[in-house]
Amino acid sequence: MQRTIGLAVWLGFIAVGVCDSAEMVSVTDLAGVVSTGRLQSWSLDRLQLTGESPRDFARAEIRSVHFDRPGKRLTRTMQTTPTIWLSNGDQISARAISADENFVTASWSLLGEGEPTPIPLEKVVAIVFEWPLDPQERLRLIADLETIPKGNDVVLLTNGDRFSGEFERFEAAHLQLKVGPNSLKLDRSRVRALRFNPELTTLVRPQDRRSCLTFDDGSHLTVSACELVEEALQVQSGFMGKRSLPVHHLLACHLFGERVIPLADREPTKVEFTPYLSAQWPLVRNANVRRGPLTLRGIEFVTGLGMHSRMAVTYPLKGSEQEFRATVGIDDLAGRGGSVRFGVDLDGERVWTSAELKGDTAAVKVPVIKLQGHQQLTLVVDYGEFADVLDYADWCDAVLIVDPVP
Repeated sequence: MQRTIGLAVWLGFIAVGVCDSAEMVSVTDLAGVVSTGRLQSWSLDRLQLTGESPRDFARAEIRSVHFDRPGKRLTRTMQTTPTIWLSNGDQISARAISADENFVTASWSLLGEGEPTPIPLEKVVAIVFEWPLDPQERLRLIADLETIPKGNDVVLLTNGDRFSGEFERFEAAHLQLKVGPNSLKLDRSRVRALRFNPELTTLVRPQDRRSCLTFDDGSHLTVSACELVEEALQVQSGFMGKRSLPVHHLLACHLFGERVIPLADREPTKVEFTPYLSAQWPLVRNANVRRGPLTLRGIEFVTGLGMHSRMAVTYPLKGSEQEFRATVGIDDLAGRGGSVRFGVDLDGERVWTSAELKGDTAAVKVPVIKLQGHQQLTLVVDYGEFADVLDYADWCDAVLIVDPVP
């Protein structure tokens, strides 16, 4: 079987009408100011809040919208429902019913259990059928799935065994894998996860205007269009077309690609890694350095960079950038371990250095770094007290604020 994945860039916008349900939301603008009120309307170009301090926002001035859902914060460390990973980095908490060489058929509760959704196989990176009970084991599973060597599809069993080969199909009772000349039939109840051959996966990072939705079941979905009509989200996505989702499951919406540019969208001109001994670590986009979710003290971030000590990454500035913003810390995957110092250089000169941060240190917001008049931005992660042990350093929500498009 041959799979070729070419994921088109998913452009995003939010086009929202009057919200009859009067949702309570918090809106963060480009200056980092948070305004709270009831959502009156949200159109293609503007968002309006009512309350003690009514506000009217231009869409281009909004970084994020968070819905008031007490007790519904969820990260992948808490994940318990089956999950399907898509080739743009999105994930949906859906149960994979069956699959062949063309489609995965899934049941996503937000769409209604009676509406199985076919997903083209070329858009699926991995399927988790059953998560481990321990949160740290879940994070290790994610890292394991992300770092499986190229060359084969891999099936991971609940007892720790794994089989490599060429995926053929699965249904309710069995998963079929071609191993050499033979076809191996595995009991579905023993299968923990299925990772498709990374060699056949081509990831295209979105770099234009888009909306990233986070739902209370742990799903993250990038959409090209989303319209709020009463209590329903009418969304358009690249893998399931146009669908209706209940808005009361929406936790947050992050808006990118207009004046808020994730640094992960940019190509660095230089990545310098200095090993403490001999281990080599890469720069990772939108994941920690072990390729798991960017998570600081139980809060998961939708964009950012994963680095390791000692690393310095340099980005060119085009002249339109006004500010750099980020939140930094040691990823939750390190537990209480790790010890690093974060630094920001402009044109080769240090403009900010953090205190030493460890795995049990609170996340730190980087002060606003003014970029106008500078040509290079360099992010640095340096050794701390414990050499390079568990130095899983995250630059979360690392974004550039750019000039308005004329």
